[in-house]
Amino acid sequence: MTTRCHYCGYQGGVNRVHGHGQCARCGTNIEPCCSGASAEGEAAATSGIDTGPDPGLLARTFLHLGGPAVTVTFDSLRFALAQRLGVDLDEAMLVIEAAERTGLIVPSGPGLYRLRSS
Repeated sequence: MTTRCHYCGYQGGVNRVHGHGQCARCGTNIEPCCSGASAEGEAAATSGIDTGPDPGLLARTFLHLGGPAVTVTFDSLRFALAQRLGVDLDEAMLVIEAAERTGLIVPSGPGLYRLRSS
């Protein structure tokens, strides 16, 4: 399907991104957002990202940062999770907050975390 972009004038394909259409040339939104999109459809359409829970995520992340017994800074843990999950730093922070609430990681001083001892 070809569409003309109202911003740059390009006539061509449309890239589907999170439920809306973007101009294939300049990236401007040219079709309404979420027209018929659902959370399940978006998750299924996202290739390469596992959207299910991963019980070993934190253990592998700490192993990458130095081992299961290390204490790491909030910033290093957030950055490592963002890279591992392919998300931005704010989303990685949400993972850390959830892990702390559920007891998977424990504070070990101001701005420091370690894995919960098994």
